[in-house]
Amino acid sequence: MTWAAYAATKAAVRAMTRNMASELAPRGIRVNQVTPGGTKTPIWSPMAQTEDAMSALEARIGGMSPLGRMSEADEIAKAALYLASDDAANVTGIEIAVDGGMTSAPSGAKIFRAA
Repeated sequence: MTWAAYAATKAAVRAMTRNMASELAPRGIRVNQVTPGGTKTPIWSPMAQTEDAMSALEARIGGMSPLGRMSEADEIAKAALYLASDDAANVTGIEIAVDGGMTSAPSGAKIFRAA
């Protein structure tokens, strides 16, 4: 995988979210973004085919987050539900990162701290 291309596409989605929010606001359309981090889903199965391998993978990915764990799929869904709800009626052009703090404070993760 080319990480530069991956990072560029993430930045493009952020920029598109903000621009579309501005362009569509006059029509009453809100545009927001939910950005998941490492999330416990079947996508990881090819990389960890046994229960022990999956536990090790979850520990490694979760260890990169200040909260020290991977996200659950329902945590991603709840962020999306909030943005789709009336509770977020005055919220547009934002990104909610559901990643245990990995995006905002990568050096705060246990994996990066000196023992």
